[in-house]
Amino acid sequence: MDTRTEYREQVNKMGKKEFTFQKMQEYGFWPSHLPTPYERQQNETEEDFENRKKLLDEFNKLSEQISEVYKEKREIDIKLSSLKKEYQDTWDYEKIRAVVCQEIMKESIARRAERKAERERQKQLKSEAWNKKKAENIIFIGRGYSGLLSQKETNIEKLEKNNLPIIENDKDLATLLQVEYKTLRYLTYHRDVVTFDNYYRFDIPKKSGGKRHIAAPKTELKKAQRQILEEILEKIEVSEFAHGFIKSKSVVTGAKFHKSGPDLLINMDLENFFPTITFERVRGLFQSLGYSGYISSLLAMICTYCERIPVEIKGETKYIKTSERILPQGSPASPMITNIICNKMDKRINGLCKKLGFTYTRYADDMSFSYIGDTENLAVGSFLNSIKKIIEDEGFNIKKEKTHILRKNNRQYITGIVINNEEIGVPRKWVDILRASIHNAEKLKNSGESIPKETKMEIKGRIAWLKSVNEERYKKIIDKGLKLLEN
Repeated sequence: MDTRTEYREQVNKMGKKEFTFQKMQEYGFWPSHLPTPYERQQNETEEDFENRKKLLDEFNKLSEQISEVYKEKREIDIKLSSLKKEYQDTWDYEKIRAVVCQEIMKESIARRAERKAERERQKQLKSEAWNKKKAENIIFIGRGYSGLLSQKETNIEKLEKNNLPIIENDKDLATLLQVEYKTLRYLTYHRDVVTFDNYYRFDIPKKSGGKRHIAAPKTELKKAQRQILEEILEKIEVSEFAHGFIKSKSVVTGAKFHKSGPDLLINMDLENFFPTITFERVRGLFQSLGYSGYISSLLAMICTYCERIPVEIKGETKYIKTSERILPQGSPASPMITNIICNKMDKRINGLCKKLGFTYTRYADDMSFSYIGDTENLAVGSFLNSIKKIIEDEGFNIKKEKTHILRKNNRQYITGIVINNEEIGVPRKWVDILRASIHNAEKLKNSGESIPKETKMEIKGRIAWLKSVNEERYKKIIDKGLKLLEN
């Protein structure tokens, strides 16, 4: 067999490229210890690929630059050749070269000027496009809060399943909230320092002592928050164990959910309930409903606020941010947001309670657990630790000093309603205060004096509360109070 036939068979068997590299190695043209380009490509990492791609890009740029140089050289050669023909008899190479260079320089300067003008024009167009985009779209809502504005994908199927409004852009949101677009831009922009505060801020005393910070939104913001409540939040199903801020539910329904006179009642409070719910958690809630990161961010901005303190600067009052954005107490949307966020926690807690024979309810941050049966072998400590673990796992904390374990010999109450007896009621002291108010008012009336308006309002309010808790049980004192108010 001759060499040519042998080579042809090896080429057919190995492939032309592999055979070529084998012969290059055999004759010393390719070191045998180095991998072939195909082996290197087969084993290259993603980093190697990126480096190779980068080098290839640089090579292509250099090739283009060299091509441009050769192009200019060809232009010079063509002009020289043309001039040479024109001035064959009087050829002065240096003089013509100078003329040619001068012409080329002029053309080059003109091209540079043209390119510069084009760059300036493109820059101007880009600037105008950016300004137009900023004017027609919300593209920034404050440092630290704009991270998901680029996420524009809406889960329409999920929204339709929950009968929620489709909101795909900021114009849709302005329409839903019934506000002007410029108002929406203002309400969804976070500033660390402002000269106008969108909230009325005040404190109210707590029954247990101390003060509760309330931030009530001003008119325009309150209107937007109420629209979010009515159009979105109230359409979301909340757990049956939540009794706060839900139509047809109240502290009374929460107390009635438990059987009267349980063998054990445990009350506990969640610590810093509203401040624990941050901008990120509220944004995540709206995303879970099917809204895009963009729309969820705007909704979360409207539903959250940050604590501020007033500072006088050069005769002008400015309000300085002192916290990150959190859920305000005082917003019409906040209570329902807490109920939706607590959905998973309520279900997990009830799952544990059901296994151990407890009944569970929650009114805002007040949680109650009742148990009927023999408590002698009941591992209360273990139960409370399990509840604590679930609560912390869901991003909340227990206020330890507000945890109360009440047995049958204690006055057992849930959100101020006593459940010791077969019928629910209010604390006796509370009724005694009403009875004393009615008695004093009757004395004033019998002596011919008028009953103060404040006293009438207090009696009226207490009677309304007794009627909502247990009208039959307190019928006698209710009738007595109503008779006094009628005359």
